[in-house]
Amino acid sequence: MLKKRLFQICVELTNGKFSSKALQKITKSNSSRLLIKPFIKTYKINTYEILKDVDEFKNLNEFFIRKVHPSLRPIAEGENVFVSPTDGVISEVGKIDEDSTFIVKNQEYSVKTLIADKDRAKQLAGGTYMVIYLSPKNYHRIHFPTDATVVDKYSLGKYSYPVNNAGLELGDNVLSYNYRQVFTLEKNNFKYNLIPVGAQNVNSIVNTYEDVEVKKGDELGYFEFGSTVVLLFEKDAVTISDFTLPKEIKMGQEIATIN
Repeated sequence: MLKKRLFQICVELTNGKFSSKALQKITKSNSSRLLIKPFIKTYKINTYEILKDVDEFKNLNEFFIRKVHPSLRPIAEGENVFVSPTDGVISEVGKIDEDSTFIVKNQEYSVKTLIADKDRAKQLAGGTYMVIYLSPKNYHRIHFPTDATVVDKYSLGKYSYPVNNAGLELGDNVLSYNYRQVFTLEKNNFKYNLIPVGAQNVNSIVNTYEDVEVKKGDELGYFEFGSTVVLLFEKDAVTISDFTLPKEIKMGQEIATIN
């Protein structure tokens, strides 16, 4: 697996403490505002949906975490409707095996390692997982997919590999070792996990919610640069909507029904 090892070496050389800080400093500097319009052009970003005028953003980071007009992200109604927490592409949907493992891009993941909770991993055995990838062009704010109580929230991991297709295929079990936050959310007797996963160089996941009792569509927080969200459901808890992968999705669109 020479290709995989070369990929890992290249990432490790550019994923250190100093390179990450340097990138953050650049993207938050006033001079980085000059990169906003080239960024828009490169990623073909629809500026119509942005809440502020492009010229009002002070730097590239501020543009990246931009808000959009709420009317352009309607939240699908219905008590049992589970909506997408983010814009992005649903790249993977599958079964969590009875031994609490699942496969993404030919790599086996342990739920126990991913969430660092062996008891919860047992509860998720036989359930369903979903991976939503956010590219640089996407709206990068995260919202709650249901009304819920935030039962638990904690952070894991330190450094991060890319979370795009190359990262998932050639990185070293990236979802389990990248910096990530693990949310356990509960609605009546329905409990699920929502896991924002940081990407290479800029790991920041900023929480903006204030109350443990949340409504569907409320803002949870935002990513600073590339990212992925993993959803974990218990056995027979949801019915995934009928779509073909990969599926481009907008925040607020229905992606599952709570059984």
